[in-house]
Amino acid sequence: MEDLKYLSSSLKPIVDYELHRGNEIERIDRPAGTKCPLAVVFKKPLDFKGYESQHGKPKGVDKWECRDQHYALESGYVCEKTRQGIAGPIR
Repeated sequence: MEDLKYLSSSLKPIVDYELHRGNEIERIDRPAGTKCPLAVVFKKPLDFKGYESQHGKPKGVDKWECRDQHYALESGYVCEKTRQGIAGPIR
């Protein structure tokens, strides 16, 4: 969890929300590919609707989704500035 201190300030509130609702971090990848220097991967799907209904759409982040069968089927958020990401499995 030491790597969480390097997490983008745009993603930190979303990670805190997920942890507060009981989702657990499965792993932290550093780097997480050629374009993502750090990724926080949760065990359960992210609660996009719940977070956004309480806090609004996060500023400075985009949603993303991977349905390519060659990779883990995940969806999450990515910081526009740092390219760091958070993800969870697709339901």
